[in-house]
Amino acid sequence: MATLKEIAEKSGVSMATVSRVLNFDETLSVSPEKRKKILEIAEELDYIPPGRKAALAASSGSGGRKGAGRKAKRPRLGLVHFLSVEEELEDPYYISIRIGIERRSQEAGFELVKLFKTDAGYPADQLRNIAGLVAIGKFSRAEIDSFRTHCADIVTVDSAPCPSEIDSVSVEVDTSMRLLLDFLMAQGFTRIGYFGCREIYEEYRTYLGERRYTAYVEYLKERKLYDERYVALDLLSAKSGYAMFMDVFRRGPLPEVIIAGNDTTALGIMKAIHECKLGIPKDISVVGINDIPTAQYTFPPLTTVKFHSEFMGETAVDLIRERIEGRTVPKKLVIPSHLVLRDSCRITDPECNLDGFVRRP
Repeated sequence: MATLKEIAEKSGVSMATVSRVLNFDETLSVSPEKRKKILEIAEELDYIPPGRKAALAASSGSGGRKGAGRKAKRPRLGLVHFLSVEEELEDPYYISIRIGIERRSQEAGFELVKLFKTDAGYPADQLRNIAGLVAIGKFSRAEIDSFRTHCADIVTVDSAPCPSEIDSVSVEVDTSMRLLLDFLMAQGFTRIGYFGCREIYEEYRTYLGERRYTAYVEYLKERKLYDERYVALDLLSAKSGYAMFMDVFRRGPLPEVIIAGNDTTALGIMKAIHECKLGIPKDISVVGINDIPTAQYTFPPLTTVKFHSEFMGETAVDLIRERIEGRTVPKKLVIPSHLVLRDSCRITDPECNLDGFVRRP
């Protein structure tokens, strides 16, 4: 089991700095590059806080080619990210997807070429002579067509823009939200809030957060339980989560439970609740989405919908390998999710599991 000390040693910073970064302390003065490195190392080492057993044992292997002579050149795999380096830091969900791609690429013997979004777009000249391309996030049809001028074999992760033409790996966002709401209703909640992001009407900006919000609204309106007073929309970040709760707390009324657009937003919400001298879940329950590494050791530990993000990245590389080996029929893979019950949500019906959707760590 990895420790804060091991992460600190590998990152070249103090244990205190590691702890504050993993808790998304925005008052910490540390460069984006260093913050990114600490989050990646924690993810790579499968860090779990003291007192909690690891669910998976990390494994590693090494291999080499026998014989002497010139080493064969590795095939190049492109990775294009719809976020900038700084934007990715706001959501460890995408860091985890990328790490899954990096790990599987290394195992498969690919040389990985990584391109993050910049103000000037993407340096497409770096995509020359690639065997395949993995695109993380949301892209317009024009962008996909541009990528296809460099490579025919493309897999999108976290979206499915051209399901009849290219492979994709995504998650069942709408279904997950409805199952989560089924669970909360079974626990007796009727005043259910949502703190997430606002839709931006651009062709390639269809964030998962907006689909979650849409499913939330439709579900509650069907049951005549929707109340806009329990909704706050901004960015998906700890800072926004904090601000959204403070605004709703001042104007009232408060919901019984808040669904956060992602776990990072939930961290800010929980910080605000504590500052308002309210108890979690005694006075208000909080549920996140994604199950990022820090969700395990918030106070109290965060109940959250787990998307298997690292597995999504690994699966994308597997699909590229299938394409290179000759598969021509597109695949659209939808990875299931489940609700991880911890201590931030009040439970009155512990037997409710919704056909396996609900799990206990």
